[in-house]
Amino acid sequence: MTRIQRILVSVIVRSGAGILLLQRGQPYSEFLRHDPDTQVGVGLWELPGGSLDFGETPLQAAVRETSEETGISIKEENLKLADCCAYTLEGAGCESHRIHIVYDVSVSAPLQVRHSKEHAAHQWVQNKGALQALSMIAEIRDMVSGRF
Repeated sequence: MTRIQRILVSVIVRSGAGILLLQRGQPYSEFLRHDPDTQVGVGLWELPGGSLDFGETPLQAAVRETSEETGISIKEENLKLADCCAYTLEGAGCESHRIHIVYDVSVSAPLQVRHSKEHAAHQWVQNKGALQALSMIAEIRDMVSGRF
């Protein structure tokens, strides 16, 4: 089994409508590399975010990933470090240890969201009850749940 460690950024995007979550329409990339038919990650709800590019700071990655995945523009100076979490996923001959650096940002209104090719849907979640009903990685759900 291949073992991978990934450092990721995630962004809690807040508005008057709640916290923005995205639903994956594609498998996680590290699993696809090992099995093109894998479905690991498909259907899960998550925060906007992703991997750091070489030479990029976590803040730069948070701004870039939020724009790429949602079409929402944010500024580094508006991001606040919120949390860190880690978990391990297994599947498709791969074990992925994922470390998330999580930022928080408020936007003035529930902005129009443009999905990336990785995501199939989005929603603004307003409370813990709505969050608990979604299929999510437990560590991400627990962390977001504490933000309401």
